[in-house]
Amino acid sequence: ILDEVAREADLLSAIIVPNGYARLRFGLEAPAEVQIETDVGAASLIATQAPVALDPNQPERLRAITGGEPTQVRQDIQGDINALFIVLGGLSLLVGALGIANVTLVSVIERVGEIGLRRAVGAARRHIAAQFLLESTTLGLLGGIVGASLGVLIVVGASAVRDWTPVLEPWLPLTAPLLGAVVGLLAGVYPSWRAAGVEPIEALRQGL
Repeated sequence: ILDEVAREADLLSAIIVPNGYARLRFGLEAPAEVQIETDVGAASLIATQAPVALDPNQPERLRAITGGEPTQVRQDIQGDINALFIVLGGLSLLVGALGIANVTLVSVIERVGEIGLRRAVGAARRHIAAQFLLESTTLGLLGGIVGASLGVLIVVGASAVRDWTPVLEPWLPLTAPLLGAVVGLLAGVYPSWRAAGVEPIEALRQGL
């Protein structure tokens, strides 16, 4: 009695007899078909070795057929994982940009007196804007450096624990600080515009 016939649905309407009886009654010399269960990913290798193992003298008489590697499933899963990481990365950049913008805007509000004093002694609006843009860009650059360093340490640490070989693209640690600087620059546009629009007299009054 068979437990399951998932690999051979034709057995549902067939009669199974012992091998010895089949040889004696029907004159069979050898099985017409042999099924081999392999580990995932090993089917192609076994298909090349099985004919030699079953018939070393004439392996060409046997034909090995595989069900194919699960490449499509693997590609779909990898695509979903990549999409997930892209979404998470985008959310992280958005949160980081909002954080930098908030910190820079608070800095503008707290330094109104300083801004008014600089404007009073001759600093142009573009100089004030450039100062806060530089500060926000520096924050983004430092955030990118810290994030890239932590990412590399986590990958290396996890690989060491699992006894894996870490694979790191050399351009990734270099790209992260640059991307952080760009995010910081964009996040500082509005606070810098607010700082550049501060009037010297009003700023000095608020700063006193």
